[in-house]
Amino acid sequence: MNQTIEALIDKAINETASQEELLKLEEHLLSDSLVRERYLHAVNMHAALRRQFVSRPESIAPESITRESITRELPGRSHLGKFAALSIVVACAACLMLIAGAFPIVSRTRQVPAVIAETVGAYRDSGVAYVSGELLDSGPMTVSRGIVRLDFSSGASVAVEGPAQLDLVDEMRLVLHRGVVTATVPESASGFVIDTDSAHVVDLGTAFGVSVSHAGQTDVCVFEGEVEVSTPPVGRESQQTQLLREGEAIRSSKASNSIDSVAFESSQFENTWPVSSGVLQTTGAIRFVKPGPEFHPGNYQDNENIVVFPERENVLPGEEVRVDMVDPGVYAKSPYREKRRLPSDQRVTSYLLQLDAYPEGKNPDRRRSVRGQITFANPIVGVITMDRLLRESEVIFGVPDVSYPSPRTIEPRPAGDQRRGFDSLTLAADRRTLLIELQENPGHLDQVRVLIETGN
Repeated sequence: MNQTIEALIDKAINETASQEELLKLEEHLLSDSLVRERYLHAVNMHAALRRQFVSRPESIAPESITRESITRELPGRSHLGKFAALSIVVACAACLMLIAGAFPIVSRTRQVPAVIAETVGAYRDSGVAYVSGELLDSGPMTVSRGIVRLDFSSGASVAVEGPAQLDLVDEMRLVLHRGVVTATVPESASGFVIDTDSAHVVDLGTAFGVSVSHAGQTDVCVFEGEVEVSTPPVGRESQQTQLLREGEAIRSSKASNSIDSVAFESSQFENTWPVSSGVLQTTGAIRFVKPGPEFHPGNYQDNENIVVFPERENVLPGEEVRVDMVDPGVYAKSPYREKRRLPSDQRVTSYLLQLDAYPEGKNPDRRRSVRGQITFANPIVGVITMDRLLRESEVIFGVPDVSYPSPRTIEPRPAGDQRRGFDSLTLAADRRTLLIELQENPGHLDQVRVLIETGN
């Protein structure tokens, strides 16, 4: 989406747009279905943040959005009034589509447990796709395929991978009947509960995964922090309770009514964990590091993949941060004094991408070349790859008590140079996608730190 249009949408929703800007946005909305789709998404997200939804008429179709219809309905009105009418027409069209997709109608004053924050090919049993921004009321939910991330009003975030069946109870509890979920729970939502037929899982401020097989077997893995797992009470049998810490896992089943410690194995959560962490999609040679106690960059050498390591979430830097790249386009070197600076009050989430090559095979010193693409849920506000900037930013965004390997600046192709073997880093126009090609000799390291926009 064009940055100018994004800015117009933001201003319109926040009621800071001028009449001239509203007119420009009106023209785009009338002529471009992609702009209408983006506008609807923004309106839905705005409504979700307020935890309320407007009652919707049932007689307006998307094809009825025309300049003539708006003008006819509001003769002599100001441009601001015309835009307000257009907004209503567009919102009503969205409501009809959402109703057709079994989107629950929620009253203006009632708080809903969760909102769909992101979807990756996620569908209902009916074949209707889930849409980002949908508000979810309490009740059953089925994901036939794909992945959907639910952001609860308590602050908990849960990624669900289909096929899955679950019940949303309230903002602090869900029941998982079948499927795989990962949860990241901030301090504000400590005590968040995931129930299954054989386990009662209570968060104690952490990130964890829960899976329920077709046979009803429950697995719980703790990536960070702690959870408390207990068996449901059955007759006169005593209820078992076990505290799980980072890097520990258990298995339970309804038949045995017991909790058994098992080896920590997080592979079944590899698809949902990136979505929980804010990554929508990766293609090519991209490897998202498994969560667990050894979860830091120095432990991961790889000749075939660019390794993605989530670092710090929702960080307020407290000082200006120099970055190598802000605008869409291809990365080119620039002097330190010319680097752009992010404001000290901009909250961001940090990811580290690296290629750490090592000698291997019959030709151990062979230069490694890997390509990949990664798309984040939120816009990229800065990219860092210069040695000096990596070291400076590590103080702010590095994981505490983790020893980072020495960074190395990637080497982009100089202007006019046609030789092979240079690195390439491109920020796409959507500002969410990074295209990467790295060339590295064994024993050397390339690193890129990506800063993602985070809400206040």
